[in-house]
Amino acid sequence: MRYFMSIVPPADLRPEDIPQGLMDAMGPWMEKRLGDGALVSTGGLEPASQGKRLVGRDGGIAVLDGPFAEAKEVIGGYAVFEAPDLEAATALAREFMQLHVDNGLPELVLELRGIAGGANY
Repeated sequence: MRYFMSIVPPADLRPEDIPQGLMDAMGPWMEKRLGDGALVSTGGLEPASQGKRLVGRDGGIAVLDGPFAEAKEVIGGYAVFEAPDLEAATALAREFMQLHVDNGLPELVLELRGIAGGANY
């Protein structure tokens, strides 16, 4: 089954504040997990200030420019895991989070959820 993990960094974290040690540690971890098929996809997201939000209103669609003042938590990145069950996916998410803790970014929230349906190849 596939699992989606969203990464919510501290609100005041800027891309230039990400420790180099973390970036160095993530490369080998991602190569290993891509190689064994556990990591399907991962990536960081640009700041919300550079994004758009589409909202359905009164039968139409409103397109809003970021940043989005009402957002208290902003997703900074994501990963998609392939795992036999939620327990195994949680172990992968824990490894990923431990990389952050060990390499200078201990304040982080990860949310892990199963992907239900869709084009899930």
